[in-house]
Amino acid sequence: METLVKSTRLGKINIITLNRPKANAINIAMSEQLTAAFKAFREDDGLVAAIVTGAGDKFFCGGWDMNEAASGVKDNEEHGAGGFAGLQELLNCNKPIIAALNGLTVGGGWEIALACDLVLATPNTRFWFPEVQRGFIADAGGVQRLPRMLPKRIAMEILLTGRWFEVAEAERWGMINAIVDSAELMPRAIALAEKIAEGAPLSVQATKEVVRATEVMTDREALTGLAGLDLPVHKRMMASSDFIEGPTAFTEGRAPVWAGR
Repeated sequence: METLVKSTRLGKINIITLNRPKANAINIAMSEQLTAAFKAFREDDGLVAAIVTGAGDKFFCGGWDMNEAASGVKDNEEHGAGGFAGLQELLNCNKPIIAALNGLTVGGGWEIALACDLVLATPNTRFWFPEVQRGFIADAGGVQRLPRMLPKRIAMEILLTGRWFEVAEAERWGMINAIVDSAELMPRAIALAEKIAEGAPLSVQATKEVVRATEVMTDREALTGLAGLDLPVHKRMMASSDFIEGPTAFTEGRAPVWAGR
């Protein structure tokens, strides 16, 4: 089987690389491999954070493979258990994922980036949702997430006209964490992941779990209704030895030794 997605372990960090030159376009096989990679990351207790990036220096991801689309494949029906680009598996992953965008981020590629928790981009990164000019819509996360991350009218302009969204705009609107030189992209992403990995594993996961569970609530609902939510990782964190280890290490003036349980 062709390796369309490379998974590399670096300590507590998982680097997931889209590897389908030249545009890293997503077909069924890549979707299935992305699902497997994200699922393996999610279920590995030794991994705390992941970085997703693209092979090459021009494209992060060119989106859905148009040759496959032209053959009649329905991207939301035939891309395997994880759905298009493995995003269904990504949705229920409590571990943080960093997008390291190394170039053009188009269609489904942008949807992957929107699903990530942190985003770094290079100066040559550009974003594009061309779907309406192709006869379909960006419904694997684009139309759902973009209007929540941008002012609605800006998002609708991008989705309806298919205009390019420049990296400077993305930075201005808070869509990305930073623009970094190409040579520094992966070192910066790794440093960011390593900083996350310094935290207690269950605390890191519980943070993402609670943010996801409360993001559609009002402030009052989120503050008063937390105890009534089904938050298994948060409950595990509260009952964990790490919940005691953190304060103990602080009072003893030493670095904490996390057990992850």
